[in-house]
Amino acid sequence: MLKSIKLAVLLATAISLEACASMNVFKDSASDPAANTAQPAAIAPSAPTTLSAADIKTLLTGKSWRWKSAKNSGVTLYASDGTSLVEVTGKGTTQGKWLAKNGQLCESFSPAPFLPQGMSLQCQPFTGSGGSYMNGPATFNLAS
Repeated sequence: MLKSIKLAVLLATAISLEACASMNVFKDSASDPAANTAQPAAIAPSAPTTLSAADIKTLLTGKSWRWKSAKNSGVTLYASDGTSLVEVTGKGTTQGKWLAKNGQLCESFSPAPFLPQGMSLQCQPFTGSGGSYMNGPATFNLAS
């Protein structure tokens, strides 16, 4: 009799453990892939926030920003007088000029060995928030 009670308890424990093992503890449902055919809803990325000229100027002035584009990366220090000092990783430094207008960051760069002709003033949309920004296709993050 005692043997049959132990066997019944053991069987009940095994069945309970099997049921627990098949549960997804995060969803509280069976982990059987066939049982969970619904796909999670896609999270729509939020639209980038276009910043005003005043916001851009306040954000950049007096700070160094790490940037990365398709071809280069580096750090730029944006001075309050509209000048900048640009270090392009592995290539060197140059000076530039900058201004913000109509939600865009406009920059020009002096000639340097890696930029023999320099670059005339070009404007790109400046968007983002919360420490993550885009200047056209380039990413911007505050340098530490």
